[in-house]
Order: sequence, then C-alpha cells, then structure tokens
Amino acid sequence: MGIQDLQTFLESEGVGVDLFKIARNHSGGLRLVLDAEGCLDRLYGGYFSDWASGGQWARCVQFLTTLAQALAEFQVSLCVCFNGSHPTPPALPQHWIQTQTIYKQRVNSVLHHITTKGTPPPKVWWVPPTGLHSCLRTALRYLNIPIMVSSDDHCQEVVGLCREKSYAGLVGCSGEYLVFQPPRYFSSSLLKLTYRSSLETKEYMVHDLPQVLNVPQDRLCLMAALLGGVILSEQSLTDFYKRLGLVPKKQVPPEIQIKTICQYVSELPTSDVDAVCIDIFGDLNDLRAAKLKQAVQYYLNGTKDGFLKYKTATGRRSKNKKNLQRQEFNMQPVTLDLDTSKLATESSEHEQKGLEDYKLATANASMSADFSMEKQTNDLHHGFASLSLEAGVMSSTKQQKQNIIKKKAEKPQSAIKEGRQATKQVQSDDNCPPAPAEVLRTCAERHTRGLMHPQLLSILTHRQVTLPVLMEDENHREIPSIHHFFRPIRQNVYAILYNMHHHRFMAHKIKDDRSSGSNDRPCTVLIAEWIYTRTNPGKNPEIVPGVLLDWPVPTVQRLWFGTAPDDKCRRMRAYLSCMRSDTPLMLNTTYVPQHLLILATVLRFIMTSPIQILRRQELDAFLATAFSTDLMNALHLQEMNINAISSRGVQLGALVMAGVEAALVANDACGAPVPWLVASPWLYFDGKLLQRNLHRAAHCKHLPQLCDNNLDIVVKVERMRKAILEGLEVEFAMAPLPLVAGVLGSDGGTWGARGRGRGGRLEIAGVVVGQWGGGSYPARAPPRYQQMSAHTVGYVGYTPPTRNSYGGRGWRGARGGRGRGHARPSRRPRRDPNEPAKPATIAVNGKTVRPDEVHHQSGESSPQDENTAQEGEAEGTPTPKPKTGKNLKKNAGKGKKRINKPEGLQGASEANGPLDKNKVAEQGHSSDKEHIGQGDAPVSN
Repeated sequence: MGIQDLQTFLESEGVGVDLFKIARNHSGGLRLVLDAEGCLDRLYGGYFSDWASGGQWARCVQFLTTLAQALAEFQVSLCVCFNGSHPTPPALPQHWIQTQTIYKQRVNSVLHHITTKGTPPPKVWWVPPTGLHSCLRTALRYLNIPIMVSSDDHCQEVVGLCREKSYAGLVGCSGEYLVFQPPRYFSSSLLKLTYRSSLETKEYMVHDLPQVLNVPQDRLCLMAALLGGVILSEQSLTDFYKRLGLVPKKQVPPEIQIKTICQYVSELPTSDVDAVCIDIFGDLNDLRAAKLKQAVQYYLNGTKDGFLKYKTATGRRSKNKKNLQRQEFNMQPVTLDLDTSKLATESSEHEQKGLEDYKLATANASMSADFSMEKQTNDLHHGFASLSLEAGVMSSTKQQKQNIIKKKAEKPQSAIKEGRQATKQVQSDDNCPPAPAEVLRTCAERHTRGLMHPQLLSILTHRQVTLPVLMEDENHREIPSIHHFFRPIRQNVYAILYNMHHHRFMAHKIKDDRSSGSNDRPCTVLIAEWIYTRTNPGKNPEIVPGVLLDWPVPTVQRLWFGTAPDDKCRRMRAYLSCMRSDTPLMLNTTYVPQHLLILATVLRFIMTSPIQILRRQELDAFLATAFSTDLMNALHLQEMNINAISSRGVQLGALVMAGVEAALVANDACGAPVPWLVASPWLYFDGKLLQRNLHRAAHCKHLPQLCDNNLDIVVKVERMRKAILEGLEVEFAMAPLPLVAGVLGSDGGTWGARGRGRGGRLEIAGVVVGQWGGGSYPARAPPRYQQMSAHTVGYVGYTPPTRNSYGGRGWRGARGGRGRGHARPSRRPRRDPNEPAKPATIAVNGKTVRPDEVHHQSGESSPQDENTAQEGEAEGTPTPKPKTGKNLKKNAGKGKKRINKPEGLQGASEANGPLDKNKVAEQGHSSDKEHIGQGDAPVSN
C-alpha cells in the first residue's frame, strides 16, 4: 500500500490521447512539464533487448533527436525535469531503500538469466543502464530542450514549476501528482512516439478524482496521507490498517484498500486533522500524529489553493526575518576578482573548441540511421543561450536556493544530526569549514539548469551522496564492488571541493607563526556515502574521508573561476590526478583523441588498481569499440546480432560506465577541463557493440582480426593502449584455462557449441585426469586454440606457444611467472626406472585408443575442418594446415621443452623422435612477419 497505489488504481480511468492532436487545437502550441523519472525507459528509446549490456547511447540520442524534431514540428514544448534532490535522513532511507531493493532484485534476476541462457533479459526486469541520467542531460542540452533538476523535493518542485510558469499540463507517473491536481495530467509511463507521427499517452481527469473516490475535495489530502508515504510510512499506520481489516495487506488488493480508506475518510464527522489524529492514534502527543499533520500539509502545499498560500507574491517561499538577513549576507560578493556567474571554461573559445572536436568525432557517423544533429549547432551563441530554462525560472527559485544553501553552509551537519547513530562520527571528526559561498551559489544554479553533475550539490550542502544499484554480482570473485572500486576518485573530489589542501596549508602556517606548538588536528572532511549492499541494505551510510592529491591543488574558486593561463593547465592536471592519469601521452591527441580522454582515463584507473580485472583482449575490445566505424551507426547496431552475451561482459560494461560517471563528477569538480560535449558517452561506448567485440576477442588470434583487418584502427588502438599503459607494470587478469580438445559427441562439434554434450572421460597412461558429464550447459566459447582436428586429443598441460595472439603465454609467463597454459602434472606413484615406459593411451567415451590410431584418424579431414577453413578464407586470415601425425609429433616435442611432463608422456615424446629446432625457429620467425600491429610485446616503461 502507498500513495503510488493510487496511480495504479486509476490506470483504468485514463483516456488515450495524442499530444500532437491536442497541440493543434491549442493556440500558441502546447507547453508541458515532463517528469523524466517516470519515463526513463521511454527516453532511452523505448524497450530494446540490449539495455543490460551497458547502454546503447547512439540509439538513445537518435531517438531523442527524432522526438525533438517531432515536437518542434507540432509546436509542443517540453521542459524535462530530473530528480536531483537529496532528502535528509530519516526520510531518505525509507523511500530510497524500497527503490534500491526492487532494482537489486531485478539485477540478480537479469544476471542469473544471462548466466544460464546467454540471451538478453525480458522487459519486466528493466533497470536504467549506468550513466543514463548523464547521457540524457547531455543529449537534451545539445538538442536545446530545457532541463530542470530538483534539489530539495522533486514532486513539489515539478508541480511548482508547472504552476509558476503556467504550463498547460504535467506528464508524470506519481500518485502525488494526482493529489496535487495540476491543470492537466498525462501518464509518462505510457508515453509513446509512434511511426504515425503521433505522441500517444493517457490523460487522467484529476479534477474528477473526488467523485471517483467518493471523497470530499477538502479531505483529499487527508486520504493521501493515510495511504502512507515518505513522511508517514505504512509501518507507522499498521494499527490503523488492522482496525480497518486491511492486514495482512499483501493479501488485500489495492482497489479494496483504497476504497476502504476512502470510505473511512468520507464518514468522518469533521475534517479537522487534530480530531482525526485523536481518533486514529488516541493522543495528540503521539509522534505519529505530528507526522500525519506534516503529511497533510505536504499534499496541501502542492495543490492550487495551498500553493498560493505557500508562496509569496514574488514566487519565493516565505521565510522569517533571520533567513532574510542570511539571504542579504549571502548576496554580498566574497571574492571580488572572480566572476562567479559561470565557470571559466564556459568561454566562447573553449566551447567552440569542444564543438569542433565533437564534429570531428562524429564526422564518420552514418547518415542512414537518421543521426544528423549538426544543423542545430550552426549558431553557437544562440544554442548556448537556449540551454537554460525560460528567463523566469531562475528568478523565482534563485532566492530559495540561496536560502537553503546558506543554511546548509552555516550548519553542514544539521541534516546528519537527524540521521542514525553511525552518522554521529561525522560531527566529531569532521572539522573542515563549509565550502565557499560563491561556489555553493554557482553549484546550485548550474545544478538546477542541469549543467553540473547532481552529486556535487549533495556533497557540498549535505556532505552526503547516494550511489545507485549497478549491474553487478556481489558474489563475483573477479570483479570487485564497483562503487568501492572507484571510491578513491570520489575521495579526491571531496578534498578538492572543500579545499583541504588550502586549509591544511593555512593551519600549518599559523602553527609555525606561533611561539608554542599547537595540538589542533588537520582539516578533515567526512562524507556519508549511501550504498545498498547485501551486508548493509541502506541502513547506515559509510563514512568516507577526503584524500589529498600529491601536489598543491589550487582552491576550488581558482579551479572554477580562474582565468589565468596557468589555471587551465591546473584544471586538467587536477582531473588527470584524480584519475591516476597524469602522464605525457594522455594529453597527446595523436595517442588519445580529445573525445576519448574520459574513456582513456577510466581504463587507466582500472589498470593502475592492484586488483587485476581486465584481460588483454578485453582492453583491446573496449578500444576497438571506441574506434569502430559502426559506433555512431544506430540503425546498424540495432539490427546487429551477437551470438551470446556473458555475465562477465555485462559487468565489465557496468564497471566502465560507472567509471565514466565518476570521471564526470571529477571533471565538474575540477572546473570542467574536458568540454561537456566531447565527454558524451555515445562518442566512445556502446554496450551491444562491446559485447560483440568481447565475444570476438575471445576467438580472434590477433588484433587485426578483431578490427576487421582495418590497419588504421589497429594503429589507433595500439597508440591509445600505449598511452593507457604508459609507465605501468602491466598486469592483466588471467583468462580461464583453455579447454582440452576432444570428442564430445557424434556431431564432431566443440564443447558448448550447441549447449549440450554426451559426456566422456580422459585417461593418459591408464590414469584418469579429466571427466565430464552430459546435460545442458550455457552457451560457451569454443576452445581458443583449434590447432588440431576435432578428433585429435592434445596432452594435458600443453598449450601451443602461439606468438602475437591473445592466447598462449600470458604476461606473467613472460616475466617469469606461471603462464596460463602451464598446468600441474597429475600426481601418481613413481615407476621403477628399470621398467620400460608405457605407451600413452587415451580413453575417449570409454574406448581406449593408441597414439598411432589417433594419428591415423587425425590425418583424415572432417566437415568441421572444412568449415573452419572456409571461415578463415572469408576473414582474410591464413588457413591453418590440417594436423597430421608428423605435425602432432612435432607439437609433442615442443611440449617437452616447455613443461615437465609425467614420465609416461616423456616416454611417448622420446619415442616420437628428437625436435627439429631449425624448423621451430623458422616457424616462429614467419609468425612475427605474418601478423602486424598485434602489440603483444610488453610496454617498455
């Protein structure tokens, strides 16, 4: 039960409408406010089966472009509102935990579905891809669609904007809007742009709501408060529900619950809230009675009559004289030599440079996908002038924001004092002064206009930040917790925003000037991070301290507003330092293009971690995706089919996109040295294309094959990889051991090719060293090294030492460690040295065969070999020769040189004859010449 059940209850009462048809009958066009939180999947482009792969951002921008063109054609103007508010505890966990719990359950279901079936998940488990809000804000800003981001109470600010600017209606999906009764109310969850040039949705007759519910108009807010919400939770009304016979509520349909509560409210002898509190709780001194009054007043403030009383004549919230004095003090300029109206990077020269870089990055975009937006950027100044809301939006909310921010600046811990016991540590250990007033004012204005990441305002005003649930498995051993993995970036951001280096420098200077020593603790800022995990499901925040960079960082005022030539370099250096990417090649556009700087710094941060996450082929897959000619071809990507998606690939996509979010926060905190337009995620990432490249990289022998033999892309990938790994001791994660080729069924296919196998057992010299059973398995990649025919079995522990490929000896093996292909020999009792060596026997599916029989069978070609040869010729790669018995003996000789095999295998190898070293040397030399641009050699530091 809850206020949201009211929206579900009235779904059948809605009437299907076409907004474009309504706009034709509206003089001057139709002006609407759109609550984006209720239609994120619609703004993403409708439902597509690849949202779980990390996000198809080119397809998202293409849909928004089509939507913007249709809105302009039919004279419909939208103001899109995003939720950037951060309510203070204890109201925060109640609503936030419920949302995160639902998303976490969906994520677990999605990952389980992908692991077991290897197919995209169904629509019912839709979760917003990581970075969706940032992508939508950037795309709408580029398309000149007005944006508003809430900062205190989302629903109140959205309906307030609708009433202040006389919008014709509101498009949303919240039960609170039904009680607020805007001029016209449309459903955002059912919003659909059709091919018939219509924008269809449902309209709710909110003014007929009292008649539908049979509740008087003056008691509608009381009915909504008794349904339960953020202020007065459903758990607090459990006794009241028992009294009405609504417990257990899970067994009672929402229609019955709402009708029962409406009947109770309509039969009350009076509408006085105090009398209702006494009737429900028995005493006005009950804490729940105060919350009920607060909830009723909350809904009343959003209605038309309550809004007029809630606002003053100028549209500003009425405050007492003390707050007005704070407002006047806040308006006084603190730093006279700095222009705080906008960031220093918003100069026309800097924006023009970003626009040129963006056009250069999108020059090769496919026009067949209707992805054309360059016409909208001809007039630069006109485009920037239309980025903000209408002229009167900021004038009505600016004073309110300043009052809120000044109040938070004077008492930054007032919100945390109302929190749980764990947040008391912040009050005792956090001794850092509040952020400068001009920084708070600029952050609030840019936050409201959607020009800055919403986390910054929450950090500066509340010293708290909420981090959403991501597409990750908490039990995954290879990929750590993503939010904790990128925490060092946020810690550096905390130190920059609160000028920790400056405060410590001044404290140290004052300490040196004093005659006697001082025991004052150094400046420390503590931020409460709300992260939903299995061990801590949002009950208590994690207290995280700010961490200084290893060089004297300028103050945040200088980073944001400084116009000196050195300030530009310091801004970029501060960002690169947060990302552990302060290296010469990172700023060399020959190695790292400007529009790929965000991705390059994220990948370098991952590679600098002591936790080895990425494999070599996976790093190349990310780079090949960024340089792919299909990245901007939305139509081609939508029609492209991939064989299968893996759980690891999905989590790697979420890892990189979460790193992009952290990089965008760091970029804004450092004064936006990277232009906002070239930081767009659709310039370097696409989840579906990444999954295809990851699947191909697991099978390709070298980088040119991954890049479709495009040598230009190969060179770009190798250069960018060199810049990412510059000065690092390369440590790639180890891939799983390659499967032993063998006969798994009569069809001659490899293991997992069709998802099923008959099972079998592998014996060497009479000893069982491996066995497998039949059954259904998820789609699994075939063995990476298919150097033998389908009916030939290689020896355990032997991997062909292919150079310049993604397989074979790993980086650790090159540095003296144990390579991927080295397996431990099976343990068995030693035989008598005088006893002759037994010939190696192999049992496949219970049938024992000798090596000579295997060699005889391997000489015969199979249908699978012919198919493999045809695929190799189609891809332009040299076709491997079929392995004969002679070649198999040569491979056995190589294995003898690489590892210590069991004595039984040694005897078999010695019987095959000595190894011809000259032929091996010639083969290795020709392999080096055959493949170019593979870059498998370790990067020289």
